[in-house]
Amino acid sequence: MRLEKLDLNLFVVFDAIYRERSVTNVAKRLNLTQPAVSNALNRLRQAFDDPLFVRSPNGMAPTPVADSVASDVRRALALLANSV
Repeated sequence: MRLEKLDLNLFVVFDAIYRERSVTNVAKRLNLTQPAVSNALNRLRQAFDDPLFVRSPNGMAPTPVADSVASDVRRALALLANSV
């Protein structure tokens, strides 16, 4: 993955979906439209070459790839938030 070609705001969406398990709830929380969140998720899926989240009876379930990067993404976002 080439970070210089990836919008880093997508990781905010990733983290929110990981926490909320709902594209609709994430859209409300981030003040975005549901299609905007879906588009961001599609861009992340392409970047990771993985679905990242799949529909399940309990919402959007993370794939093993999403599980493996979630803590690193959360840690990186916290570092950025603390540096501002």
